[in-house]
Amino acid sequence: MRRSTSSTSWPAKWALALRQEMQMAIGQQLRIECELPQELPPELSALLAHGDKERDRYADIVGTC
Repeated sequence: MRRSTSSTSWPAKWALALRQEMQMAIGQQLRIECELPQELPPELSALLAHGDKERDRYADIVGTC
């Protein structure tokens, strides 16, 4: 049996569309105001390149299974 759609059904399609538009606008504004760096700082690059085995308790067993 088909349910009737009334104007009071929640959430209405227009409300969902409005919410999505608002979220997209907020996201665009945040990207403008808080632009992420295009490159990693040298400290983070070094950590990624060499790993931080002193802090990683499981560094010696990764890939041994």
